[in-house]
Amino acid sequence: MAEITGKKIRLVGAWLIGLYLARMYVRAGWMKFDPNGFWTTPFVEWGFPVWFRWLVGAVELIGGALLVLPWFASWAAVAVGLVMLGAITIRLAGGWFIDAAWIAVYLAGLGWIATEWWSYRWRPSRRTLLRETGP
Repeated sequence: MAEITGKKIRLVGAWLIGLYLARMYVRAGWMKFDPNGFWTTPFVEWGFPVWFRWLVGAVELIGGALLVLPWFASWAAVAVGLVMLGAITIRLAGGWFIDAAWIAVYLAGLGWIATEWWSYRWRPSRRTLLRETGP
């Protein structure tokens, strides 16, 4: 029988948090593509162009989906985490401190996912890199 180690427990925990955050970010990202949706007005009020709302939506949608795949979870957590740093900045500038605190909690979860899955992240092999760039 396989031994249950602390690392395995942490990975399962990170994967479960990844499932929760994946659902949340995929839904939030999808909503940013709706021109009459909830997020259209805030992005306009914050002074951002439409393409920026779409970019944030794409990062959340794709990054959220990749949070549950161990090979991509670290990269996805970093990408979505950068978007969340921007979200915290906007909330703090607007005086929405409770929102900023919740986003910080999500950011901590993303940080944990990135850290736990880092050794499993996808990296192109040296052979692939050499083939693409030449000897």
